[in-house]
Amino acid sequence: MKFSYKAIIVTSVLLICLPNVQAEPFSTSANIAFTSDYVFRGKTQTDENIAVQGGFDLNHESGFYLGTWGSNVNFLEDNSIIPEDRANIEIDVYAGFNGNLTNELNYDVKISHYMYPGANSDFDYDMTELNLALSYTMPQGTELGLAYDFSPDFAGLDAGHNYMLSVNQELPNNLGVGGYIGQQTIDKGEDYFYYGVSLSFAVIDLDASISYSNTDLDYAEDLGADGRVAFTLSKSF
Repeated sequence: MKFSYKAIIVTSVLLICLPNVQAEPFSTSANIAFTSDYVFRGKTQTDENIAVQGGFDLNHESGFYLGTWGSNVNFLEDNSIIPEDRANIEIDVYAGFNGNLTNELNYDVKISHYMYPGANSDFDYDMTELNLALSYTMPQGTELGLAYDFSPDFAGLDAGHNYMLSVNQELPNNLGVGGYIGQQTIDKGEDYFYYGVSLSFAVIDLDASISYSNTDLDYAEDLGADGRVAFTLSKSF
């Protein structure tokens, strides 16, 4: 299993931060999910196949948190790439701070590192992102979100910027609807818009959702970025 120097730096930062908050209480949370298609910013990460995902978070009452998340992946790589060089798993590590600016306005500042152990390092899949998010809850319960993500080396294609607007609304009977629109720009790649909608509901004691996503990319079908529907079951602990 190969880890880049960036992963070592991120892990070191997390370890340095921990002693500064040990005097205060922590809480933990975990999640597991089963999805018919792992879609990230409009593109399938599993070649339209099933993904099993899970994560764990350590939260401090001050708003500081750190965690990890993982999923199987199957990128649409060229057939010339031998199986031993392909990416089969994604492991993310992250640390951040969130809180309330007002009763209605929340913020979240996070640094994330995406790793693909076992993949050929020449592909430059590993990357680090700065994630900034604001959310505003309206009186009727509608939540509006604004997010910005920056990576100095987005998937080996130089600097990447991501902008996204989202809206979510809880409904009676454990139902919820949501939608988003975003733009991913890449200095040495093709910029594109992506968008999606979702319906969430409860299945016994599980959270379920049906989502649709699409992009405006040329040859979107060849890139796994055309219109697609995904079904997800998840559970948080």
